[in-house]
Amino acid sequence: MQKEGILPPDKARLNRKKFAREVMAEFGEMDVFAADLYLRRAIGCMVSEDMPRVSEEQVGVLKLLKIAVETQKFMKALEAEGRTQYTIGEYVDKVVLPIRSL
Repeated sequence: MQKEGILPPDKARLNRKKFAREVMAEFGEMDVFAADLYLRRAIGCMVSEDMPRVSEEQVGVLKLLKIAVETQKFMKALEAEGRTQYTIGEYVDKVVLPIRSL
């Protein structure tokens, strides 16, 4: 059916590791303020409050947002305790791992 033009040709499989490296490098080169603006636009393209169905990819985006929200709560709690420093382990245990394991 592909030869007859009924079905499109097979799509090349995405090299996820290469894609990740390239995207991280490109994003790292962005101006911080522009990155914030365009990241918010990109998130809006992926998720919304009223999604009829939530894909695995969308759950990943939502987890990213949840990590951001919980990071802010974590930092405010530190401030309330009069702390300015924390360990990476403390941050990972209190913020990252609970969300990644959802």
